[in-house]
Parts: sequence; structure tokens; C-alpha cells
Amino acid sequence: MNRSNVFTLIFIAIAGCLCIYCSSPKKELSNAKLLRSPYLQCAFKDSLTILWRTDSGEVCHVEYRSSKQEQWKKTTGTTRTTNTEVIENEVVIHGLVPNKKYEYKIFTNQKELLQNESLWFRSPLTKKDTAFTFFAVGDIGEPVDKGGTPDVLAKALEPHVDSLDFGLLLGDIVYPDGSSQRYDKNLFQYFTKVFPYVPTYALLGNHDWQLPDDFTKEWKLPHNEHYYSFEYGKTHFIGLDSKVGDFYDYEKQVEWLKNDLKNRAKDTEWTIVFLHHNGKSCTYKKDYDHVVALYPVFEEAKVDLVLNGHAHTYERLNPMNSQGDPIQEYIGKTEAYHNPKGFISITVGSGGKLRGIGSDPKPFTPDPEHCRHPNLVAKANHLWAYLQLSIEGRTLKAKAIGSEKGDIVDEFTIEK
Repeated sequence: MNRSNVFTLIFIAIAGCLCIYCSSPKKELSNAKLLRSPYLQCAFKDSLTILWRTDSGEVCHVEYRSSKQEQWKKTTGTTRTTNTEVIENEVVIHGLVPNKKYEYKIFTNQKELLQNESLWFRSPLTKKDTAFTFFAVGDIGEPVDKGGTPDVLAKALEPHVDSLDFGLLLGDIVYPDGSSQRYDKNLFQYFTKVFPYVPTYALLGNHDWQLPDDFTKEWKLPHNEHYYSFEYGKTHFIGLDSKVGDFYDYEKQVEWLKNDLKNRAKDTEWTIVFLHHNGKSCTYKKDYDHVVALYPVFEEAKVDLVLNGHAHTYERLNPMNSQGDPIQEYIGKTEAYHNPKGFISITVGSGGKLRGIGSDPKPFTPDPEHCRHPNLVAKANHLWAYLQLSIEGRTLKAKAIGSEKGDIVDEFTIEK
């Protein structure tokens, strides 16, 4: 066989393969159904993570733009099967312009989901922009049929999404055991007008610790997802994992905490710690020694606020020193602080569960005057509530807002 015949046979073989390939039907992508609306995570520097869940899906992407005049930009993400046998879609967007509002659209298998919704997010601040507002609340996902009010909290937050930069979720996210199977029913279904617009940072509480691996499958958080820190403007936030009061990996976590505080940016103006369990308290909960043991660390590092859940009520303490004693000069002066010493601790654990209601039926009435710790409490209210905090430069304003009526039940200001 001569060379020309060989080339002819090779050409025919290749052409035949191409013909078979081109004529073979391509695998069609499934028509994915949305199961969980998008929620925002890890809004840091110039990036943001968007997650949503579908019943099927091989590919996903997000399209976004900062104005109607801009062309849509596209970022492709990843899909994976979750522990509940549905599909998680994850897209991480980079290169965002700081402090700018973006509209976005989500796609699974090339199909746009939520076509009738106007989805948007605001990119993170730089240190030049020091004015922002966030919310903090714990103990959210108590089932409605058990007397819980996650639906009421969501409705209370909805009118404020334009002004909220992010939210802190202070543990016991889903009752009774933090199971992934309960997340949509007990939490996400109510927050479809909040979580697609406002990034959240969650923590494990004692109920979440019944199934801690499920918690880490529901959220995308910094560091090891148990404890972490982040900067927003010139404020340093530190989230801790207090487990069931004894802390996850206690010695290692405390060492990390001290190093994290030591390595804060030099121009940090505010430091806020958030965790699930209280230290000293005049609620129906005991004092948790592992938290109290951190008080000297908080005072030395000039921590401003310590926010927690756990007790299903609202309580703000007077500024405390390293021993957990109220500082005398602030007792009775509960509305305005100028360069205060010590730190202020606040329990806001009535996001969706209230002592005396539903599955927590034992009656409770705050009685700080007869507390085992004299003069500890600045303000106590027993109702469903969340905390809204605004920072502008060296001024911090905080309001506790009743979830049912939207009334302000506590407020104070700190100026430096």
C-alpha cells in the first residue's frame, strides 16, 4: 500500500469518527427547580459568595452589574450534592468595586431562576468608608408550630434590608438539633426577602452542636468555620464557638483569639466579639465560666461589645471590668457613654424563641434588682427582639427593636 492510500484511509477513519461524534445527541441539561433562595456569605474586601440550592444541576453561574447602563458580567461557579441529596450552587465573585450596589441574577443549567425577582447586594466597604449598619440576633429557628417566631423576625427585618450591610446570627440557628433537614423549613423559607440581599455570619450554639457537621454544610464562613474574624470598615469582628459552654478546642481557640486581637490593624477603631453563650448574667441562665475567663482578655484588648444569645430574652449589662464587676461610674448612666472603660455585654437570644412560650414554657420575668450580681444590668426586656447597630466613624449607636411591633425597647450610644 502506497503512502497516498495510507493517508486516504486515515482521513476516512477520522472523518467517520467526527461524523459519529457530531451526529450523537448531546446530553441535555436538566430543568433545575429552585429549592432554596440565594443567600450571601463572606462579603470581604472585593469579593462575595452567593449560594442557592436546586433539585438538580450540573453547571451554575451568576450575572451581575452595578448599573442599568453596564453590560452584565458573568462568573461561573460550582455545583455539588449536599448531605440532603440536593444540589448546592456556589459562585464566588471577585473584583467588586467597594461600597456599591449591584443587581444580580442566578442561573443553574443555563436557566435563570427567580426571573421575577430584583436581586441585589452591596459590596463591602473599604476603610475609607466607616459608616455602616448591621443586625445581631440569636436563637432564631424555633419551629413556628412549637411557638417559634422566625417568620416574625424575618418580617421585621425586611423593611430595613436597604440599610443593613450584614447580620450576625448568634447561635442556635435551627432547633432542636441543627439538622440540615430542618434548615429550609425552620429558617430559610422565611428569609427570602432578607438573605438574598444581606450577608450573614453564623455561629454554632449548643443546639447546633448536636450535629456540628451539618452546620458547616449550611454556611460558608472564614477560617475553620468554628471561630473566625473579619474587618468591616475600621471595625474588627471576632466570632467564637462556645460549643455547650465549654468552648470548641478551648485552649487552641483562646490562643488564636489572643493572637487575632494582637494582630488587628493599627487603625482599628472598634472591636466586637460575638458568641452564643453569656458570661455573667441576670437572666435565667447560669454564668458560663469559660466566657468569664475571657473577660481579662477583652478588657486588655479594649473590646467594645460582646454579643451573645442563649438566654431567650434581652439583657444589656453595664460596662464591666476584667473581673466582670460593673464599673461604678456607669451605674445608672445607661444611654450615653463617652470613652467608656471596660466592655458592654448584651444578650439578644429572643430572635425566634422566648422563655415562657412554646417549647420553653417556664415563666420568666427579668428582675435585675434581685440579681446575684448587684448593679450588673443596665436594661432588660422580655420580648422577641433583635439588635441593630450603626457605626459612623467613632460613634456607635445601638437599638434593640421588638420584632412584633417594631418598637425601640432599648438604645444607647458610645462615642470615642
